[in-house]
Amino acid sequence: MKKNNKPSKGENNTVLLLIACCAIIICVILVLIINRTLRRKDVDKDVSVVNDETEAATEAPTEGTTAEIIDISVEPVELNDELYGYIDTLNTNLRNYFDENYDSGKLLTVYGYMYDAETNLPIEAETIYGGEVPEVLKDVNILYIKSGDFDYIENIENLDIDYDMTDESLSPYTSILTTEGYLISSDKYAGGILSEDDYRTLIMRYSCYHGDITAPDESSNDYARIYSLISKEWGNSYTPDIKYMSVDSKYGIAVANILEDPTDFKEFLFMKSGSSWAVRSKVLVNKDNVKQYINEKYPDFDLALLPSYDLSQYNDFKTDLYGYYEDIVSLTDLGITEDDLPAVYCLYSSNFIYYEFAESKRVLGYVDESGALTFYKVNSVSEAAATMSSLSDNPPLFILKFS
Repeated sequence: MKKNNKPSKGENNTVLLLIACCAIIICVILVLIINRTLRRKDVDKDVSVVNDETEAATEAPTEGTTAEIIDISVEPVELNDELYGYIDTLNTNLRNYFDENYDSGKLLTVYGYMYDAETNLPIEAETIYGGEVPEVLKDVNILYIKSGDFDYIENIENLDIDYDMTDESLSPYTSILTTEGYLISSDKYAGGILSEDDYRTLIMRYSCYHGDITAPDESSNDYARIYSLISKEWGNSYTPDIKYMSVDSKYGIAVANILEDPTDFKEFLFMKSGSSWAVRSKVLVNKDNVKQYINEKYPDFDLALLPSYDLSQYNDFKTDLYGYYEDIVSLTDLGITEDDLPAVYCLYSSNFIYYEFAESKRVLGYVDESGALTFYKVNSVSEAAATMSSLSDNPPLFILKFS
């Protein structure tokens, strides 16, 4: 007779209870693990944001926050007659330095601080003072701001400093943290004290970070709206060729010429309001120092928006260069025949000639230092740009036909 191994009803209940308890414990553990993972993800998100901001501030002086541009480790100095004497000397020398260097176009304002455009570094007191800087001035800042912007200080009625609220020109000032607050002064103004909050308010009027800088895609709304404004400048009879476009959330820059006359260039500055753009300047191509010109009119403009070239430095544009057709056709490697002539597009500047013939056949010419002209077959605009970059530093890529 077989032994009965079937568990009793009581044993069944015990087993089921144990299984249920195990299931509950496992569920609790899973919930804890999931919650911990989610919290870990949130922490990781926060850390990644901080890292991105820190890297951006390190890479470009035009980005950051007042926490980064106001050094909280600076110790305040005593506000006394000795300090005023040193500051007076510094302000007098600063005015002389400003007068001597202004016409060079090297002086820029970045977050309200005076920068050297050639070195991309702030102007230090050592450069201005003329000799060894007194220890009390070791943390002084050289500012480059508009007198009219003092009017935006919330506690302006308590500011013991004369200012012209209509003055829209940038002027040199000094600032230093004292036991009473930030002493702001210049060779014109004896000085006034700003609280830390008011000092931040003043400096942030010059914040030039307005979101990431991008080159709008041709399918984007920003590109379409800016292109429409550019087209209106020449009229319906002309076809603009966009050479360069760069925007952030407030400003935009575009360089263009027209296919009907490739030598006719314009460089535009745009300002954004909501989703709309408006032309703020279309004379940049005529300015000897575009960077300085924009910086003075729009001190919160991020200069990184500008192209690497300055169009005002190029005045040798030529087009319709038929004289080289015979040479181009004779060089069979270029793939140009008599049937491809004349060129659809041709532009010369700064030792480079760019031709585009029928069926998008392209030829690039380069005149080297010895005066020898060499032609290159290029299959695309990007290949032409790469070839130009291999032949010269900062070549005039704007001569290429992008449309």
